[in-house]
Amino acid sequence: MAKLSIDELDLSPSLLDVIKETAAEEGKQQAQQLIEEYKKKLELPRFMGMAQAAKYMNTSYNTVKYVFIEKLGLRVVMIDGYEKIDQRDADAFLEKHKK
Repeated sequence: MAKLSIDELDLSPSLLDVIKETAAEEGKQQAQQLIEEYKKKLELPRFMGMAQAAKYMNTSYNTVKYVFIEKLGLRVVMIDGYEKIDQRDADAFLEKHKK
């Protein structure tokens, strides 16, 4: 099945312009979201404490500690006697539990 380009559709010029503008705005928003997610990853260390992990995962300390770790099995790493959460594990956990 061949893909159809927007330029191949028989649309009025004004409707074609609206569609192109809407698509460009959507692409811009998606790019901005990716940039924000990447910036968030860079501002925190790879192995995060509970408060850092809560910020990274957009939730509370208690949710990370008592729900994600104790009830749902988010993995932790012990570093110098402190529980740390790897960003990669946090990402995998969120991906696994999204609806």
